[in-house]
Amino acid sequence: MQLTADDRLDIMELPARYADALDRLQPERLRGVFTTDAIWEVIGGGLRLVGIDEIMEFMGRTGVHPGSHILTNMFIESVSVDPLDGGPLVRLFSRGLYPVGPSDRHDPSGVFYGAYDDDVVRTEHGWRIRHRRYRHGA
Repeated sequence: MQLTADDRLDIMELPARYADALDRLQPERLRGVFTTDAIWEVIGGGLRLVGIDEIMEFMGRTGVHPGSHILTNMFIESVSVDPLDGGPLVRLFSRGLYPVGPSDRHDPSGVFYGAYDDDVVRTEHGWRIRHRRYRHGA
């Protein structure tokens, strides 16, 4: 299954739109990133959010996220046929760095990091993440 250059650009923008919505504390913008039935989970962390409303509610909480999400190393790992609807299913990989600020006066530039593994599908509203998996420190 082939992707056009426009498809690839739209897909590669999803992590940036996600990060910007969180950094600006505008969780309603996540409707342009996730499907309505999306799953967002932390692998090995016990957090699993189901559906856009639950994702937005959690992501809109203050004090839950670092002040900034810096995403990098984005690439399309694979494109296959989606068993749910026969359309394209894209596996998107990215890494994130998250400055945590001056929480330790001896290390004022602390960061943590992790990796995202996303299932991305084409919807009537464009490309959206249907399942986002985050692995801390990966």
